[in-house]
Amino acid sequence: MTSPAVSVLIPTIGRRELLRSCLESVLRCVDGPDEVVIVDQSGGDDIAALVDALDDRRLRRIPSDERGIAAAMNLGLGAARNDLVMVTHDDCTVEPDWVSTGRALIAAHPKAMLTGRVLAPPGIGYVPSTRDDPEPHDHTGEVTSGLLYPANMAVDRREVLAIGGFDERPTLRVAGEDNDLCYRWLRDGRPFRYEPSLVVWHHDWRTPEQIVRTHIGYARAQGAFYAKHLRAGDERIRAMLRWDLRHGVRSVVRGTFRRTPRWEDPYREMVFSLLAGLVRGWRDDRRRERQPPPA
Repeated sequence: MTSPAVSVLIPTIGRRELLRSCLESVLRCVDGPDEVVIVDQSGGDDIAALVDALDDRRLRRIPSDERGIAAAMNLGLGAARNDLVMVTHDDCTVEPDWVSTGRALIAAHPKAMLTGRVLAPPGIGYVPSTRDDPEPHDHTGEVTSGLLYPANMAVDRREVLAIGGFDERPTLRVAGEDNDLCYRWLRDGRPFRYEPSLVVWHHDWRTPEQIVRTHIGYARAQGAFYAKHLRAGDERIRAMLRWDLRHGVRSVVRGTFRRTPRWEDPYREMVFSLLAGLVRGWRDDRRRERQPPPA
C-alpha cells in the first residue's frame, strides 16, 4: 500500500522568524509532507519573502484578508490538495517523525481526529496550551471540550468540513474555536484520540503580561462557546460551565494564598472573564438570530 499524501496546514499572522523555524522543522521531517499550506493573515510582504527564500516547491502561501484563526483554518482546509491534513502553528516546531507518525495513525484510524503532545522547550517555565501525557487515550464517547490541541492535530479534512468546519462567529474568531469544534465532533459520536507519539514543541514568545491577556482571551471565548450551546438548548453545557467556574474560584483562592504569579495559571481568569464572555456571546448570538436572512 502507498502512504497517503499529507498536507500540512499552518495559519500565521506574520511572526516571520517563528514561522521560519516552524517551516524548517516541517520540511526536515522524514517522509515529509506533500505540501505545506501557509494561510497568511499578516497583510504584509514578509511571509511571501520568507516562502521565496526557503525555495521549496512544497510550500504554498495563501494570502487572506480575513482575521482570526477560525477563518484561516477553514480557508486552509478548503484549499488543501490532500484529504489528510496535519496542523501546527507558526510558534511551534515539530519532531522529525511528526508527519510519518501522523500518516501511520490516520491510516489506522481513518475517521478519527487525532491530537498529541505539545511540549514546552527544555528549561523553559510555563508555556500556554501544552500537554505532556505519556499514555494514549481514546476519548470517543466523551462529550466535552478542551481535548483538541490545534497546534498538533491530524484529521481527514472531509470529516471536519462535513460538520461545518470551525465556527467563525466574532466571539470565537480568535480563540475558543478549537473547543467548539472538539465539542461538536464528540457530541456527534465521532472518534477522537490523543496520541503521545505525535510531538510538537511550543516556543512561546509572550511576556507574562501578554500571557495574562492570552488567558483572558481564552476565558472569554470559553464563555462565548458556552453561550452558543446554551442558547441552542444543550443542557450538557451547564455541567461544564459549573466545572470551569468552580475550578476558577479555587485557582484564585489558591493563587492568592500561595502568591503564585497570575500568568502561570490559566484558570485564574476562569471566573470574571469567562462570565464576561458568556454575556457577550449571549448578546451577540441573540443579535445574530434577529438579523434577517440574506436575500
